[in-house]
Amino acid sequence: MRQTTNRRRLALLASCILLGTSPSASWISPRIARKKACKISNDDFRLYHAGTRLSLASDLNSDRETSKYISSAAAPLQDVTMSLNELHTLLRDAAQRQDFIKAGRISNIFMERLYGDEAKAADPETLRATRRRMSWRAGAVPWLADRLDNLNYTFPTTIQINAMEAVQAIISNATISGDSAGGTTEAATTDKESTSSLSELVDSSGKDMGVVISGATGSGKTLSYLVPMLSALSDSLFKRQRVRVGAEERVGDATGNLLDRIALVTSPVVRSSSRRQQVRGAIATGASIATLGETGSDVTSPLSLIVVPTRELGVQTAMLLYQLVGGNIKESATQSSGKANSFKFKGPKGVRIGCVLDDEEAEFGLKLQTDVAITTPQYLTKLIDDGDVKPSMLRTIIFDEADLDLELIDSSTLTKLFEEYADEREYSRLTFLVGASVTKKLGNMAVSNRLIPEGSSYMATSTSFVPLIADTLQEAGFDEKTTKAASLTDLDVCMQPGLKHERAIYQGNNALLALTRLIRAELKAYDDALAAGILAQRPRVVVFFPDEDSAKTAIEPLRDALWGDHWLCVLLPKTGVRPLTIMDQFKRNQTSVMLATANSVRGLDFPALTHVYTMYLPVDDPREYVHLAGRVGRVGQQGAAAGDGAHVVSVLSEDESHQMDELAKSLGFAFTDIQVPVETIERTEDGSIDMENADVDKLRRYLEDAMTFSIACDDSAIDVSSFDVSIEDMVDDSSYDKEVGDNEDDGDEDVLQ
Repeated sequence: MRQTTNRRRLALLASCILLGTSPSASWISPRIARKKACKISNDDFRLYHAGTRLSLASDLNSDRETSKYISSAAAPLQDVTMSLNELHTLLRDAAQRQDFIKAGRISNIFMERLYGDEAKAADPETLRATRRRMSWRAGAVPWLADRLDNLNYTFPTTIQINAMEAVQAIISNATISGDSAGGTTEAATTDKESTSSLSELVDSSGKDMGVVISGATGSGKTLSYLVPMLSALSDSLFKRQRVRVGAEERVGDATGNLLDRIALVTSPVVRSSSRRQQVRGAIATGASIATLGETGSDVTSPLSLIVVPTRELGVQTAMLLYQLVGGNIKESATQSSGKANSFKFKGPKGVRIGCVLDDEEAEFGLKLQTDVAITTPQYLTKLIDDGDVKPSMLRTIIFDEADLDLELIDSSTLTKLFEEYADEREYSRLTFLVGASVTKKLGNMAVSNRLIPEGSSYMATSTSFVPLIADTLQEAGFDEKTTKAASLTDLDVCMQPGLKHERAIYQGNNALLALTRLIRAELKAYDDALAAGILAQRPRVVVFFPDEDSAKTAIEPLRDALWGDHWLCVLLPKTGVRPLTIMDQFKRNQTSVMLATANSVRGLDFPALTHVYTMYLPVDDPREYVHLAGRVGRVGQQGAAAGDGAHVVSVLSEDESHQMDELAKSLGFAFTDIQVPVETIERTEDGSIDMENADVDKLRRYLEDAMTFSIACDDSAIDVSSFDVSIEDMVDDSSYDKEVGDNEDDGDEDVLQ
């Protein structure tokens, strides 16, 4: 009975969203809902069925959010100042809770953001066609659309929709109208274009293509290039599967393990020494036996190359790609994978993902069969020179965080990748430049330097997709200076709009003390909310330092000061120990405060993060602020409009405070000043500590802070006036002995321990 009721509700949800109506319990019966839903295609129904689980405080306060930010059923739809990331989170939340009215209204917001007045004036048939363009099936091959649904990526974000639309626009040579409200393709397309897969269209286009994907942090840019990449490679991956299985069958079953060997070549694999740093086998690598089949040259060299700036981002990308091609990531052997079960996977089997992300992996290279190679700029030249990556075989090339990648890659390597082997290529190539700080200026520069072709290159953002043209003033090649200058142009449009920027000014040399008190205040607000019966999300924090040495210096005093309140970790890719394990533990909520540097977490996604604190301002490179601030306000996290998340707090000295004004002006955001909490204890009229009324635990914490942060600061440079308990109070133990009856001259251990 419950299953039947849920199916009726889902049918009603699909009907309402696709027909643009707002049902109530008395407006439509389940029987009529089923009758209406039967006229809707399975693709449309799949697009809007509930399937994504969220663990947000918004789940617990949905009535408050709905009444405050989504208009009533009778009122026109409004989205206030909510960011697209937060809107998408609320859409997934509404679908999971089967809130028909809210899901339909948020869906209308997305359609208006994407298509503007065109959506309002469309007839019902055109409106339904437009909504179908907002599904994965508009640009992904069928098996991949099914897999995304099974992995609970049911709804594509606007940047993912525009990335797929941009590729379709290149192929069909459609006219792009790129006004400020967004660009769209012509509504009319040929029957072939409407029924062919992206893989078929890319193969038949006969030309190279380039897409620049630029959007706010946390908007889903990784899937926006992985989905077109896998769709374009789909036929080739199926062919490689047949070749590998056929090679094993030709060897036969002389050794009695033919089935095991076929299971090996049809299981997705991630080859990387970095997997050993993952806890509980987060990356599975298939069977342990060796294949006996022949490795033909046509299934050895990578078809796709993904370049990322850091090892941590490379591992995150490999894990997501591994899931998309049928792999399972489990925390334990008994965990159920549900719809994501590998046995339900209908795509190409046995996709090989090769990672070269550290010195150990670079020494061995990609000598085994590889379909998708993931590496960093540091090792790209070696892979090409050793023949592990053959540029003539690459059908897709992706630069994730492209502005930083292109700064680090030598121009001669780019020449080898894009020009030297151009005559040997047999297939069209699809190139992606991706990043939150990849601007249109940088995209035009890439066209002029022939990284992406002129005339068939587009830029996709969260609200539009427009053609790119060559910048005749930028033909000198890529280097650190020119790439940085290009990415700094129009950087203000890259800032995530749904963030709360705040400035906290501390006195003297008490930066870590101010940070500690700010974190404690957030935790106290959380405890007070729970005491008042308000369910909220516990604070999870990333603290940024200008360099790894500063982060290492801060870990011990912060650990002591926050002992019992938070579990701390520090992510130091260059000088730290087991950074991938640290990253994985933080993602699993085994730690709640992470210390890091800005570039070390570029592109990384941490669930349920509420606050970012930065102990410096990157005035020389504002891109760093865009990326460090972008760890919050992401799709799936608690937002600033419908929740109390997405805080970005700059903890600055009085001398540094003016830098915030300059940075805010250059990046186009507003900020508010907040006070560093002042903690006091009870004193008598003569100024001594009132031991009769003092909270002993609170007093001990104050004294520990005074000792901890006086040692952490340089000599006596700490401003002891910021402590209500002074250093003199700490060492004057005669009053303690008298007040609390401690007769032992032992440093007041009876009081403090």
